[in-house]
Amino acid sequence: MRPNDPRPATAGPARTPNVRLRTSREERGWSQERLASEIRRFSVIHEGREAGVTGNMICKWEKGDKKPSLRYQRLLRALFERSSAELGFVDDDPSTGLAGRLPAATDKLSHGIGPAGTVLIQAEAGAEPSGDIPVERRGFLRLFAAAGGVAVVPLGTAGPDNAPWERLSAALRRRTTVTPELADELSRCTAGLYSLEERVPARALFPRVTGHLGTLTQLLESSGRSSARRDLAATAGETAALAGWLAFDMNDVPAALAYYRVAIEAAREADDSALWACVLGYESYHSAGVGRHDQACALLAEAQRRAAGASTIMTRAWLAGREAEEQAARGEGRAALAALDRAQEAFDRADDGDRVWTQFFDRGRLDGIKVTTYTRLRRPAAAHAAATEALRATSPHSGTKKRSLLLGDVAEVHIQRREIDAATQYAAESLAIVAATDFSLGLTRIRRVREHLRPWQNTQAVRDLDEQLRALV
Repeated sequence: MRPNDPRPATAGPARTPNVRLRTSREERGWSQERLASEIRRFSVIHEGREAGVTGNMICKWEKGDKKPSLRYQRLLRALFERSSAELGFVDDDPSTGLAGRLPAATDKLSHGIGPAGTVLIQAEAGAEPSGDIPVERRGFLRLFAAAGGVAVVPLGTAGPDNAPWERLSAALRRRTTVTPELADELSRCTAGLYSLEERVPARALFPRVTGHLGTLTQLLESSGRSSARRDLAATAGETAALAGWLAFDMNDVPAALAYYRVAIEAAREADDSALWACVLGYESYHSAGVGRHDQACALLAEAQRRAAGASTIMTRAWLAGREAEEQAARGEGRAALAALDRAQEAFDRADDGDRVWTQFFDRGRLDGIKVTTYTRLRRPAAAHAAATEALRATSPHSGTKKRSLLLGDVAEVHIQRREIDAATQYAAESLAIVAATDFSLGLTRIRRVREHLRPWQNTQAVRDLDEQLRALV
């Protein structure tokens, strides 16, 4: 295995991906083909003529290969109800794709509905916000209201002609029950937020997630018992679980655990055992992070018990893989390998897609779990073979958080093989992603790699890695 991934030779100016446009699309839960279809439909309705946009054109716009024409920029602004800057046509911020301003504490607040189904608090300078929200533990709706939060935007950024969101606002004002169509739309918004988590820093994404959770809370409070309400409760639980994961990534463990408890309350109301299993899987990372691998295994065992009765095969594959990592950390080789076999078997049987929390779990991530497990079990040959497969299965330019974890694990493989230059190069590549995504779990992984490099700390390669670490901290 070569210590670095093959990269194309550079020629001409470097392209700048339009992260904000991609973010706006993924917030709606749309594919590139779906966005092209929406533009064509929007053009016919509002311009009276066809638009020749395709999914391939959207791909080129997002990659930065081409820029939308002025007509398409106008259509995109109207469709997403965002400015040119917010869609990355000018002043794009490649690090997050997110923008916004918080109002002053003395701003006057008014409520509305905004993009991605978030509750907007619009600010008008010069007045005090009135009242505090009481935090009472009387059922999961009150817990949602306390934990959900809101997104804040300046007055005037959400114009009067917000057609897609006027329907949602009207639903809040008039409906006493939640329709299946509305529940499905909000579920797609949650899926879009999950997809953003792989690349967007937690601190940038967290306000949007809690804003969406605020919308779901309001709808739950105004809806009666129905199958659509049950779906809405499950979506709210998924959103709360994501909020907990983001809080954990921001090193706010009390908030993370509070969101996890709320998500479990939602899972209980929705009778969603798979969601309950997901939350326990997320919580296992905290236990592992404080060295309680036995507790992590207990959480994962309970998670797998709850997932066993649900048709969520990919969830079972992820949880079994997590157990393999934690059993290996405990030195339980037989249990770790058995869990790894279960993960592979479930992954091979799973169809594409499962639930929103398994979007990240592809073959490359499963191979990464194998690398972690074999490395912890001190099986360098098996770890090296798994690392080769994992690198082959992932894009070298994806820049996702899961790739930062993989590169850290591959660095560990090379340390065991005493290939220090290769180890530090992979660690440096991982650290670059960690810096771009502000990913605390990835940083923890690299710090562990650095500890294992202690015998070679006086080499130039390790000193260079130390310099990168100091710059990041």
